[in-house]
Amino acid sequence: APAAPPPPEVRVITVAAQPIVNMIEVPGRLQAVRTAEVRARVDGIVERRLYTEGTDVRAGQALFAIDPRPLRAQLSAAQAALARAEATAANAAQDVARYKGLVAQQALSQQEYDAAVARLRTAEADVAQNRAQGAAARRILGDTTVTAPIAGRAGRAEVTEGALVSASSATLLTKIEKIDPE
Repeated sequence: APAAPPPPEVRVITVAAQPIVNMIEVPGRLQAVRTAEVRARVDGIVERRLYTEGTDVRAGQALFAIDPRPLRAQLSAAQAALARAEATAANAAQDVARYKGLVAQQALSQQEYDAAVARLRTAEADVAQNRAQGAAARRILGDTTVTAPIAGRAGRAEVTEGALVSASSATLLTKIEKIDPE
């Protein structure tokens, strides 16, 4: 007859009360404290993406470079128009200074003097207008480097190098989400 199996091994434990850590695991989601949509403010071709998707970026960090050449040409044209307007204003100021003495001697009519003053004011207004156009052209040229408006995690790029972006349609370039409320 076969041999009987060995008796089962039994361990004895003494039960004692002790504290235990009550840990509950639940699934959760993170929601951004702030979200910023980064959009194009100028028309042009995207030259490069300057960040790595999914990384943290600082506020003001460059994210995209848009081809600045057409906007540099506009700035140069505005600067040339300003130089022309300043030259015209300087000439008109010289005419007024010359005519002032001639009017006092009654060698020139008051009407011609008044016309020279009007030309000077018009030229000064043209200078102011061209300065404003130059400032606007500089600001627009600065918008060819698209920067992060807030610090946070930059998402996937919505455009690739070579893509045409438009200011009028406010092309979405990427999103930045700030997770840490700080």
